[in-house]
Amino acid sequence: MASKGMFSSKFFDSKIKSANVSAKEKWLGYLLGPAGAMLLTGIVGTYCNRFYTDVLQVSHLWGGAFLVIFPLISKIIDAITNVIMGRIIEHTKSRQGKARPWLLIAAPLMVITAILMFTVPDASDLVKVIWIFLSYNLFYSFAVTIYSMSKTMMVPLSTRNVRQRDSLAMFNNLGEAIAPGLFNMMLFPMIFLPWMGVNQGRWITIMAIISIAVIPLVILQYYFTKERVTEEARLMVTAGTAEESVPMKTQVKACFSSPYWVIIMTVFLLYQFFNCMYNAGATYYADWVLGSYNDGITMTLMSVVGYFPMGPGMFLILPLCKKFGKRNMMMIGAFIAVGGSVLGWLFPHNHAAALIGLLIRCVGTLPNLVLMSMVADAMDHVEWKSGVRADSFMASVYTVIGTLVAGFAVSIFNIGISAYGYQSPVDTSTGAEQVVQNPAMQNYFTFICFGLPAILFVIVGVLMIFYKLDKKLPKMQEEIVERHKAEAAAKGIPYVDPAEAARLELEEFDRIAEENRVKELKAKCEKKGLDFETENTKYLENKRAKEEAYLKKQEEKRRKAEEKAARKGKKE
Repeated sequence: MASKGMFSSKFFDSKIKSANVSAKEKWLGYLLGPAGAMLLTGIVGTYCNRFYTDVLQVSHLWGGAFLVIFPLISKIIDAITNVIMGRIIEHTKSRQGKARPWLLIAAPLMVITAILMFTVPDASDLVKVIWIFLSYNLFYSFAVTIYSMSKTMMVPLSTRNVRQRDSLAMFNNLGEAIAPGLFNMMLFPMIFLPWMGVNQGRWITIMAIISIAVIPLVILQYYFTKERVTEEARLMVTAGTAEESVPMKTQVKACFSSPYWVIIMTVFLLYQFFNCMYNAGATYYADWVLGSYNDGITMTLMSVVGYFPMGPGMFLILPLCKKFGKRNMMMIGAFIAVGGSVLGWLFPHNHAAALIGLLIRCVGTLPNLVLMSMVADAMDHVEWKSGVRADSFMASVYTVIGTLVAGFAVSIFNIGISAYGYQSPVDTSTGAEQVVQNPAMQNYFTFICFGLPAILFVIVGVLMIFYKLDKKLPKMQEEIVERHKAEAAAKGIPYVDPAEAARLELEEFDRIAEENRVKELKAKCEKKGLDFETENTKYLENKRAKEEAYLKKQEEKRRKAEEKAARKGKKE
């Protein structure tokens, strides 16, 4: 995108003027703003296959091969367009930055292409095939790719201040989890699906309303985000030397020479496959095995029970991993997940058994929250063993797995849909007729939701037996540091410990942030006729009070912990 054009106008300037990340930026730009797009992509991702099988009834096309081949080809195209869009954003130059403009461009494209996905004409099979393929790829490989790639780049482009960037990342992740989790998996199947049934007109109405809601929210996201890094007049120069680029071939060889990297990436692939297969099959299992078609409650109950432990688990899993080790928690969690899956597999028609099984399995998957940390540990082992960092290859593998597995999962799921003779419900004047799926079809849905996960988690648990990096890692990291010290000495340059360098860099970011705060407060006081010293004193006193309250709270926790330890010691 050229530096001139509509985005050169001040009309498109960000509403965020502060050099530091503001509360409005967090809540509007990174939490509320993306909610519409996350809602839309979540619903389409969860229910579009069901739309194809139940509403359009195209599971018979090409002898059932169409719904097998089409998702796979589409995700391959999606993976390619992700790489292309990343390059386009990197080369974009505009007054508004390089990623923000694409957010605004993506909004109407997502709306139009999403509606096209559900307005498939009642025509010949060939017309339906062409429409489905084009609309699906226009949505995912074009519109969503533009949005998701630019959205992903906004956090690192927002600021160089690590603390402020971490805060934005937390709000960003929270927004990604809340919209799909609360609405798509709980409210949508309870409120909308029973009314929509298999009536294409009603599907179009609901999806059009949800799609159109994306535009105002993305506009909010656009105006309340800011690319501070892109806007910098000069790059910040920090201590140290630039790392030499490692050839991709060398990175590939280094990664595959580490058994721990291979294990962790295999575990990541298995988790992704489990999630995609479960998302594909859960609504079918809820409709045809555990409950009745669009009963408005079964899928909601499955979602509530199946995701509830994630809330408290986010706060518990890190202390547990610290105490027992990440590998041990992953291994224990995998076998707990096996137990929950087997329970549901044995009693697929029993509500209590199935829901308890989902609850147990969710508890078992909690250690997955530290999987990315284990990936980082494995990358340290790669460096220790091979002497090179392979972060760019790892990131590429991570992205490709996430994209392609989704396509493979839907294709594999649809093989069973075709092979076991899925019967689509019939649209009547009173709604969807309750057909009965044959026993083989019901068993297949049960296997996808419980049997396959049991097998996958057994493999994860076995793989973790061979993952013995936790105890070895500290010594490896020490050796890596010593190696870097020797390399620095050989080059005649001072070595700066990464932790110390990070601390110094953070201090510099905090100093710059404080300078910007003072500068902006002075401008505000001058504009509103306020006394700077008075306003600054109020701010500092408020900040000091918060810090004292925090320290007091931490001291109270420490005191209680010591008293508890003392009481325990007396009992022993």
